[in-house]
Amino acid sequence: MRTVEQMVEVYTDMGSRVSSVFMYEEVKWQYKDMAKGGDGGELGFESNGETTCRGINYKGYPDTFFKEVCYQMGWLDRPDVNTLEPYSADPV
Repeated sequence: MRTVEQMVEVYTDMGSRVSSVFMYEEVKWQYKDMAKGGDGGELGFESNGETTCRGINYKGYPDTFFKEVCYQMGWLDRPDVNTLEPYSADPV
């Protein structure tokens, strides 16, 4: 299983290459989709009965893996726990 750190390194390098702009944007979309529980879209071929990015390349990876890569890459904003509204029973 690949780590968040490995994927951030790969995609940071990919994003720095002009020749990889299209692929980088596709990966960015796929990861954002998978971070929300999606399948990353159809890849246009079948492998072991699977046809989606998640099914072929990331079987068994949790949504949190994709979220963390997205947070570290700056593709999604990390939720700010300090923006929660106070509970009505909290002391003033």
